[in-house]
Amino acid sequence: MEFNSFARIGKGVLTKAIGLQKNYIEVYSQGPDVLNECQSNCHNCIIHQKKEELRALGLDEEADKIHCFCHTCPTSVWETSYTTEKRYINEKNRYGYQPTLKGNAIKLLLLYHFLQPDSHGFIKDVCINELAATIGCTAATIDACNDVLQDYGYCYFCNSGIHDRYINVFLPEYKNYHLTAAEGGRGYITMSRDMLLDLCGIENLNTLRLNLKGILEVDNASYSDTQNDTASPVTSQYQRLRGFLPSYCKRNVIQKALEKNDAIFDLSFDDKNVTFTIKEKYAQKNLREQMLEETKESLIDHVDHINTVLGDAASAKHPEEKERLDSILSMMDISPSEKYPSLCLTLSDYEDLASLALQYNLNMVHMAISLIYNKYVLRNHPIEKIGALARTIIRRKSFFFAAS
Repeated sequence: MEFNSFARIGKGVLTKAIGLQKNYIEVYSQGPDVLNECQSNCHNCIIHQKKEELRALGLDEEADKIHCFCHTCPTSVWETSYTTEKRYINEKNRYGYQPTLKGNAIKLLLLYHFLQPDSHGFIKDVCINELAATIGCTAATIDACNDVLQDYGYCYFCNSGIHDRYINVFLPEYKNYHLTAAEGGRGYITMSRDMLLDLCGIENLNTLRLNLKGILEVDNASYSDTQNDTASPVTSQYQRLRGFLPSYCKRNVIQKALEKNDAIFDLSFDDKNVTFTIKEKYAQKNLREQMLEETKESLIDHVDHINTVLGDAASAKHPEEKERLDSILSMMDISPSEKYPSLCLTLSDYEDLASLALQYNLNMVHMAISLIYNKYVLRNHPIEKIGALARTIIRRKSFFFAAS
């Protein structure tokens, strides 16, 4: 059983698994950066004086137009602003309802995402004994967890029919992870295998739930703070954290639960808040760079393998050998042909395809590569941009599957 180095896990699925938050209100949202005129020493600036003159004449739009020059000033100091805005959050409406899971069931659900699901969420030939060894439980516990996951609708399984104690698994929401909010998607987090193993090592259920909640909160903050290259700390109120935990989890219980494990976060506490600072190796931006590089190398190996078989098929002289190689190409979704030109991609093409694989799925990109070869390379049709063409193909396929 081979584990991926990285996996994407739906935020909606993970939120439901650890417990939906009670309805709450978000009060502050980040606004545009504001120029600190005192620290920037603006009062002696010609631009500042002109803006003041225009505003005094009631010409605010004209003043705003020349305000853009302040962004290029080397002495300008900008500060984050916040606007008061109430947003009523109902996670049950946002994600739908599914019962909360216990510790081993949460770990098993996470683990399935690392077992190379295809673009629809199907996983074949999963060994129950290896699952048990990874999580640190018995095979009987895995059976019980699978029954719970199936009863609650998180995944479905059946015997593989090939090996004893092997199963096939289906993750029903997996195919929607990449969709935009308008299309019904709820986003996903990227998790590394090292993070998964750290989470599997957490024995206390509340500690596991709080760490996963922290991962979700930090990811949301990282997504909105795209200009920051470092992992931004996230502060959560105890009152908010109690919203998805059992009623007995007061401040001291939450603090003790978090102090049981510091593998993923550096934590600090005060009377009202917990501050989560994710370890640098688990920061989403660092994970994305690692994933891009690993995915790019995987795509290079995939195309090299295709080209090797194409070259052998093109030079095959015996009918039996050509038939065998055509059969191999058919398994790669390459159409049979009298001639097999090579599939030539640039480094830029691989980078574009790797980004697509992170957004959608590596299997979807493999499918797009095969289709591009069949419809364009074999027919000698010109291709302006491999990445753009692959994106169009994948989106059409996604819309087709969503409609069906």
